[in-house]
Amino acid sequence: MYSLLCASLLTLFPQFGSAQASFNGRCQVTSVPFQVRAEGLTEHLGDINLQCSGANPGSALTGNLSLYFPVTVTNRVDLNYQTHDAVISVDSGSGLVPSPVPGTISGNNISFNGLNFPAPNGSLNLLISGIRGAASQLGLGGQQTIVASISSPVQLNQSQVIVGYTQVSLTATLYSSGITCSGSPAPSSLTLSDFFTTGTAFASTRLTEGYAVSFEPRQPGSDNGVRFLIKYSGFPANAHIYIPDAVAGSDALVPTAGGDLGVRQSVGQYIPGSNTLVLVRVNNADATGAGGFPVSPPQGTPPVSLNSASEVSLANGAGYAVYEVADANPSVQESAQFPTFITLPKVTATAVASETVSLAPVSSSIAASSTAPIVRFIGAPVPSDCKALGDCGASYFPKLMVDTTPIKISAIANGGPMTSAPGYIPIRNGGGGLLDWSIVISYQTGSGWLTVDYPSGVGNGSARVWADSKTLSAGSYQAIITVNGGSAGTQTIPITLTVTAPPPPPPPPPPPVTTPSVTISQVVNAATFTVTPLVPGSLATVMGSHFAGKNVSAAFDGTPAQLLYASDTQLNLQVPATLAGKTSANLTVTVDGNSSAPAMVTFSSAWPAIFQHGVLNQDNSQNSAALPAKSGDILQIFATGIPKGAIVSAQIGGLPDLVLLYAGEAPTVPGVQQVNVAVPAGTSAPATLVLCATVPGAAETCSSAYPFAVQ
Repeated sequence: MYSLLCASLLTLFPQFGSAQASFNGRCQVTSVPFQVRAEGLTEHLGDINLQCSGANPGSALTGNLSLYFPVTVTNRVDLNYQTHDAVISVDSGSGLVPSPVPGTISGNNISFNGLNFPAPNGSLNLLISGIRGAASQLGLGGQQTIVASISSPVQLNQSQVIVGYTQVSLTATLYSSGITCSGSPAPSSLTLSDFFTTGTAFASTRLTEGYAVSFEPRQPGSDNGVRFLIKYSGFPANAHIYIPDAVAGSDALVPTAGGDLGVRQSVGQYIPGSNTLVLVRVNNADATGAGGFPVSPPQGTPPVSLNSASEVSLANGAGYAVYEVADANPSVQESAQFPTFITLPKVTATAVASETVSLAPVSSSIAASSTAPIVRFIGAPVPSDCKALGDCGASYFPKLMVDTTPIKISAIANGGPMTSAPGYIPIRNGGGGLLDWSIVISYQTGSGWLTVDYPSGVGNGSARVWADSKTLSAGSYQAIITVNGGSAGTQTIPITLTVTAPPPPPPPPPPPVTTPSVTISQVVNAATFTVTPLVPGSLATVMGSHFAGKNVSAAFDGTPAQLLYASDTQLNLQVPATLAGKTSANLTVTVDGNSSAPAMVTFSSAWPAIFQHGVLNQDNSQNSAALPAKSGDILQIFATGIPKGAIVSAQIGGLPDLVLLYAGEAPTVPGVQQVNVAVPAGTSAPATLVLCATVPGAAETCSSAYPFAVQ
């Protein structure tokens, strides 16, 4: 038997025997291009076929054959940079047989040296297969072509063939920021069904193939199948998070789903060997997603219920988990979604956690290696999968809703006070999920003259904008406020600041011995800019001079107030709520250790005052002659001077004691109250509204009549 085997090898590969005449034929070159992952570092490139004929019978194809690619070759190599993963198979008439010639790799090139393949009939068929390449070097911006350039000892009909097309292979839906951490119970056992029954809070993650076959189970010669690295951060110290041990994909008998992304909430069910997508957790993988061992694929009497879950270890509120593809259908574009359950025995502080996902193992090794895992990927950003699944406009995704009515404010030049109320921007989520928003200001005239009190937030909220005219001369200034909700949408609001010339300068101040440099000239209601009694907990505006400094504070009878805005001539503040019950107090402003003379202010238990531009229609637009309300519409009224516990009433068009739909603190805005009331039937223009408030032991106080537009 040994003699026969040796004779066979000598016949196929005579480099182990006597020399033969050189092959003098011609080869037709073809290829079978593969779709490859654009994020991949070890992508399996398509096979190359050389059909060679026309040589003298009994000759042999000898010499070196090399291939050059636009990306580095990344097969597993030994210490001599030789690989046996990439193979030249030879068919000299009896079928393809792998040759023992190794490939030698150098950067973007792989060479098969010392070929000596017999052609008894003057023809040969060579198949080059198993070459891997770092497709990610071509970038993620659209499909790219991978071309092999061939250098051969025999004449070819073409020296270049396409062996691959790159395409982004992973898209996802996840909470990249904004997983709200609130009190959430833990079940008695770690099963998905118990988590669902207990009502444990969760956030879902959805992973979708960029193209069919991109989610690939472990293949022969690979260290692992395609993996997914999910990273968590920002969780409170007392939080625990759990994820399923196995996830049934979109084409499984019953897909795993939390129920918040358009698929019925369910524990996944999978039929082993069904070639449907299933992911399994990888235990003891490192932080790149490499190593460890996957949980055994689900087994048992079909269908198998994927009900078990395990905890993700957190350190300082951060941790990671790894899934690996255990089964998939190479002919179907599949997706999988799974809930991350969050248990918190109690909420000790507000926290918003975040999540990221990437293909794994993540690596920076872009060359052939003897140790780096196959397969491996770069840590690339993951685009949304809603386009692929056709649900970008679904109700379970957040939708940004903002009043885009232009805002107009005014101020005095060269640091003079604002002469109008601040601009008010209500922000709400008109869809599902969690809205994560931020505000950016783009100046068309000048720069730096706007201040936003809340430049970002999560969920429903609001923001106010003030103007600071200290660097501005008289004139008109424009800017655009952009509220960015990411995939939830973007809204822009034009804003115009009108700056008027300052009044003539006041007479020179008296000598500093008798007059302090920090001066309070007037204390007014922040909503109306008129002198009224102040209400503890409400907003006030202090006019004066020399308020600018490194350390600025204000206090009523020694009780510090919260400053909301400060310029050289104006302070906006919240009167301390602890002053409730007092009828007056002395206000002092202190700048860098220098205090103003006391200014006495009077207090009232309640004094409602409606903000200019502080009445919004039912659709969140600002009520105006161009956008009037209708009978039955719900008005949103924003005011200050209404203390907690007060009995609030509203009058519209002279009709008193209307039924209030809401009366309480405005979301995220300290010192501002919100009252929602419906416009009574029959109300006609011109119409006014009045807010009244009563606290125990005091007479009712009412706001000034506020004109509003009604049709």
